[in-house]
Amino acid sequence: MWPQARRSQRIAQGLVASGLIGTLGGLIGLGGAEFRLTVLVGWFRLPTLEAIIFNKALSLVVVAVALVARLKTIPIAQTLGHIDVVLNLLAGSLIGAFWALGRGSCYAPATPPA
Repeated sequence: MWPQARRSQRIAQGLVASGLIGTLGGLIGLGGAEFRLTVLVGWFRLPTLEAIIFNKALSLVVVAVALVARLKTIPIAQTLGHIDVVLNLLAGSLIGAFWALGRGSCYAPATPPA
């Protein structure tokens, strides 16, 4: 575990990074995952595979929150009118994520025996 001062510094860095990523991602119309991954690996020194998994999970949260937020402006009936597109995008995203996770774990560094 980190000392309290180091932990407070990491929390502050995380808040600054997430604010910048959210702002930049929002300005150019992305969710921020493209920037978040580089910050997790480069700035916070997370191992690449762990950063990818965390980034994917956080992307799922972002999409869920965006869907709920957009329900206030787009009626659910209108969204359900395009359910085939929604399910197609969801299925493609999940299949791609699992495929990439399988490929990435093939290249994960071996852990030494305990």
